[in-house]
Amino acid sequence: MPFVQVTMVSGRTAGQKHALIAQVSAAVASALDTPVERVRVAIYEVSADEWGIGGVPYVTARGPGAPSAEPAESPRPAPPAPSDDPPGGEATS
Repeated sequence: MPFVQVTMVSGRTAGQKHALIAQVSAAVASALDTPVERVRVAIYEVSADEWGIGGVPYVTARGPGAPSAEPAESPRPAPPAPSDDPPGGEATS
């Protein structure tokens, strides 16, 4: 019987944790070709002061004002401006 342990920083709702259990269970059952009823999932929560990232507590690394771990999205270029030229490229006079 597969047993999955998830350790994460506390703060998720019960609904989020229930969804995590369901989705992890389904993924493990599918990957291992075993009935989902045989999969066990345990969630362990730690406080932001007890979790370290890059040598500093999570609360410091990911707290307010901390640099984001997510890459910044590059701005999308603006669409081209409408043209008065006819389709096909060359303007006629």
